[in-house]
Amino acid sequence: MAQAAGKSSFNSNLGERQRKSPAEIQRMLQLHELFVRRKGGAPADLTLQNLAGVQMPRINLTGAKFTGANLEGANLRGATLDGCDFFSANLADADLSEASFVGADLRGVILRGAKMRGAKLPDVDLRAGRLLSGGGTGGGLAFMRTDMGQVDLTRANLSGALLSNVDLDQATMNQADLSGADLTGAVLTRAKLTGTKLQGARMRDCDLTRANLSGAQMEGAALANADLRDAEMVEADLKDADLRGARVEGANLEGSDLTGAHLARVDFSKAKLEGTRMQLEVTSLSVEIQELIEKHRLWAASQGRHGAQADLSGQDFTRINFATIDFSGANFARCSLVGANFNDGLLVMANFHEAQLRKAELRKANLGGAILEGADLSGADLTGASAPPVEIKRPDGSSTGRFWPANMVKANFAGAILREADFSGANLKGSDLSGADLTGANLEGTNLADAKLARAILDGAKLPPGTAGR
Repeated sequence: MAQAAGKSSFNSNLGERQRKSPAEIQRMLQLHELFVRRKGGAPADLTLQNLAGVQMPRINLTGAKFTGANLEGANLRGATLDGCDFFSANLADADLSEASFVGADLRGVILRGAKMRGAKLPDVDLRAGRLLSGGGTGGGLAFMRTDMGQVDLTRANLSGALLSNVDLDQATMNQADLSGADLTGAVLTRAKLTGTKLQGARMRDCDLTRANLSGAQMEGAALANADLRDAEMVEADLKDADLRGARVEGANLEGSDLTGAHLARVDFSKAKLEGTRMQLEVTSLSVEIQELIEKHRLWAASQGRHGAQADLSGQDFTRINFATIDFSGANFARCSLVGANFNDGLLVMANFHEAQLRKAELRKANLGGAILEGADLSGADLTGASAPPVEIKRPDGSSTGRFWPANMVKANFAGAILREADFSGANLKGSDLSGADLTGANLEGTNLADAKLARAILDGAKLPPGTAGR
């Protein structure tokens, strides 16, 4: 066993009577090996020993005692440390990769900067703890540690670690790497996880109440049924994360990215969502609304022979993902559709009269003959959308020779993205297109009387004669 000399003064107050020489420690480890192999020997007691920089990769120290020991910078890669007592030990900067700590006592342990990639820590005890002085010459512990607080895993590498059901209440894990780790059922109440890597981590049923996850990288993390009440998650990356059934009352998700996240059965009504990028699935809506949508699908697919035309007027569909759905003829009048997704949707003859569609996504949507009179589409993305006039046919399906243009009278497109959109023939009288991006858009044949085009980007746009510069 090699040991780095002079690395730490962690045990500077340990009496010489208690300090073990390298030879004594070596003998203790030999006896422990016999103990593990059930050939006699005795379990190692390394309480308060200075083992800074010790090299013990792949050693089996099951059941050994390291209370208050200094293992700073130690190499315990691949070691078996099941059932060990590390109460208040110092494992800062230690290499614990692939090590097994099943059932170990890690209360009050220092793990700042430790390498724990692939470590196994299911059901370990990581609560706070501190060593207290015996207060005299009665043979008690010779010093007192008052700086323990909660477990410190700052910048620790725990990627792929097994941490299911671990109690990490108030732990400090800022900028740690927990990517791919198994934290199923773990207690992380009030934990500090700012900037922590949690990509692909398994965190189902985790208790993260009042935890600070600001800036955490949680892409693809499994957080089904997790408790995130009152958690700070400002600018967290939750793309493609599974949050089904999670509780988020009081959570601060401002500026977070939940694009592609699974959000069924999540109630965001009491969460802070300013600047949050996310969309809710149709399955998050009430059963009654889902039934109306399904009946409309049948109605549209069968051209009115089955199902029923949907009247969804006045409903709140903020951030709902309706992408690719055929809502032709549906009534969304006066609905709140802020941030909703209608990308690639069929919205022919749909009614969006005075609907709130701010920052909605309607890329490549078909709005042929749709009613958008008085609708607010400021900041919406309508890249490649089309709104052609729809031919009016007789009940027998024969042509009348008449066409129904899209009605966008007094619609608000301020700051909207209309690149390559085709609104030819639409009625845009009195509409507000100020600051809109109309690059490559086709507005030929549109009615732009009284429309506002100040600061609009018109590069390559096709406009009615005399329109530019308005």
